[in-house]
Amino acid sequence: MPANTWEIGALYPPGGLNNIKWSQPSGVGGIVYPQQQVSADYYIGNQAITPFSELTGIFSVQCGHFCNYPLIQQEWDFENDISVALICCPICGFVQYTLSPFSAALDTVAEPQLPI
Repeated sequence: MPANTWEIGALYPPGGLNNIKWSQPSGVGGIVYPQQQVSADYYIGNQAITPFSELTGIFSVQCGHFCNYPLIQQEWDFENDISVALICCPICGFVQYTLSPFSAALDTVAEPQLPI
């Protein structure tokens, strides 16, 4: 039987998303670097303003990132022989938790809004 290519608390796909060199120095389940900026300054004329922070997402993910919605990826759980939805950080691909079968993630009656 093949092994699962994913693990809760790890980056998926391995190495993460968006061609960024993500790292998890403390191992699976730990903070993922690089982290988001606390604020971003913009200049209008010679006046600096800070209109928003990247840390203003609705959800805080265990990897340390903030987001407004999860990334849902479909995979197969070889240990339990069932399809699985990987509920991930949309920034780095950190697997927060899973739902089985995958169709449960698409059921808007049972899961009206997936929390991350």
